[in-house]
Amino acid sequence: MRSGIALATLALLSWSAAAVPQVRGTAPAGGGKGPDASVRKLSPAQSTAAYKDYMLQCAGCHRFDGGGAARRGVPSFRGSIGLLADTPAGRDYMVRVPGAAQSQLSDAELANVLNWAVLTYGPAVPDFQAFTAAEVGAARPHRFNDVARVRRELAGQLARKGRVLAPYTYGMNPAQ
Repeated sequence: MRSGIALATLALLSWSAAAVPQVRGTAPAGGGKGPDASVRKLSPAQSTAAYKDYMLQCAGCHRFDGGGAARRGVPSFRGSIGLLADTPAGRDYMVRVPGAAQSQLSDAELANVLNWAVLTYGPAVPDFQAFTAAEVGAARPHRFNDVARVRRELAGQLARKGRVLAPYTYGMNPAQ
């Protein structure tokens, strides 16, 4: 009898592009004009690869639907992750958060997953700039001393602008 993980992995790897949740919006032909081009849609191959990588590397905590597990300290991506991608400090955080920075994904694969997650779980960022392998590679080696503190600071900065991130309870006293 095969383990549940092995069966899930086998099923995931056999999925076609049609099974991958499609990101919203439209893109110019060719997906933009270079690494700094705005992105509104990934190619089917990028989307399929990102979805598979997300399912294998991220969904264990953030769930298959991006809903997270707040009571375990894992924030939801839904309606929140795009807010982080819309600020330089938020982008840096997304790359350097331990689950991303320490994943087995290459810099290019992680950039693709981050782009897919932002476009899939939003909210929509009007002028979203795609993460690049170079951006990921430059930030990734710099680990956080206190990731919870950084997340609280980002949430505070965004809240002052009227933007609310999903709850992040990691490192908090359950009585609070």
